[in-house]
Amino acid sequence: MIELILPWPPTVNSYYVKQRTHVYISPKGKNFRDDVQQAIIQQIPDVALGDMRMLMEVVLFPPDKRKRDLDNHMKALLDAMTIAGVWEDDSQIDQLHIYRGEIVANGLAHITIHEAGPIIPKGARIPN
Repeated sequence: MIELILPWPPTVNSYYVKQRTHVYISPKGKNFRDDVQQAIIQQIPDVALGDMRMLMEVVLFPPDKRKRDLDNHMKALLDAMTIAGVWEDDSQIDQLHIYRGEIVANGLAHITIHEAGPIIPKGARIPN
């Protein structure tokens, strides 16, 4: 198991900037990526999960009482962890659980990563 405490992620709306026909990572998004990389280096300097299939639990502790869609914060978080070299690609995450935590100053993300459990087998009956 790997456990990380990372900075509060920006929403997907502030992570990207659209200019004419191109979409770029915003300065806020680039700063977040750098902050995540530094936090990971400080906590687990040699983390590299390679091509392992993963179960990831994320508890997002917001910085204030504003309404938030938790899923809007995941793109920046997963991309930053990919850039930091935690894994080869976030498509390796087979199971993802996102929870809302209590309000904390500046907000934060508490991450735990485990090896993935069994996936739903091909041809399994989907409940009605």
